[in-house]
Amino acid sequence: MYQQKPAKIGAGIGVFGALFLLLTTILLFVIPQELMTPAASTTYVETWSQPIMTAGGFVFSVGIPLACAVSAYYLTTREHAPGSVIMGFFIGGIVFIIGNAILGVAVTNLFVSGSGVERSLLGHMQNSLPHGMRLFVGGLFGVAAAVVVEEYS
Repeated sequence: MYQQKPAKIGAGIGVFGALFLLLTTILLFVIPQELMTPAASTTYVETWSQPIMTAGGFVFSVGIPLACAVSAYYLTTREHAPGSVIMGFFIGGIVFIIGNAILGVAVTNLFVSGSGVERSLLGHMQNSLPHGMRLFVGGLFGVAAAVVVEEYS
């Protein structure tokens, strides 16, 4: 039977976050620059950039931390110790930061051109740090909520 391990769940959410960020980057940069004519590209960017950035921002600011908090709460109230759940989501944050940096370097070096574009692995890791920390902090809130509910029930 499948066992829910906090490190696997945290890493899974981290991988999902990195792949979702890759998808938004492809939708915003690769498709208009590589697959469209200049006129069609301008229309595409004017039409779709705001909805893509709004949805992506919502997923990174609310969706992923909320998924982490709910998952951490569930894991803590079941059979896992709070410390192992916290470490699982810490690992998930690290996986997101490293995965996003590797994907970011690959996409920017292959498809994105222009001045001011970050091309170094360390620079992408630095830019990914706030998102990775949201993953970890979401897990912390979930564990804290589970401990408080357990203490006062």
